[in-house]
Amino acid sequence: MSDTELLPAPAGTGRTLRPDRCVVEPSLRFLRFPLARARFTATAGYLDVSEDPALFVELDVPSVRTYPWPLKYLIRHDARVLTFTSGEFVVEGRRVRIDGWIGDRPLVLSGELRPVDEEGIVLWAKGILPRPRRAPWYVRRVHVEIAIEFVR
Repeated sequence: MSDTELLPAPAGTGRTLRPDRCVVEPSLRFLRFPLARARFTATAGYLDVSEDPALFVELDVPSVRTYPWPLKYLIRHDARVLTFTSGEFVVEGRRVRIDGWIGDRPLVLSGELRPVDEEGIVLWAKGILPRPRRAPWYVRRVHVEIAIEFVR
């Protein structure tokens, strides 16, 4: 055991994701009603709300659960891990706006930070993943909603 393992972490170092308290749910909608939904399992994540806020979430692609369930077999698994990285993270009180990238596509999320206790904080946000460039006409926008608990 090294000397630094027993030292407490500094207050502004950030928070780590709790994998059992994480929901990342993309959905396809028609007239505001969801036609198909999926849920991803997060394997790692980090939230820092200090002077320079940042967010990083790593999603396990093969763990996707879909509704209706046969859709799982239609999803391609090109990559095993999908990462969301924030480029710009704006915190105004409890309101949050996150401009980031999921893979190579831009995603803008807006939502709230809700404190659970002195150790935990919940990030709830939603946004729309736009269609990829030069996509076929039948490809739709994907609505994304996240609720993630981060602990110190």
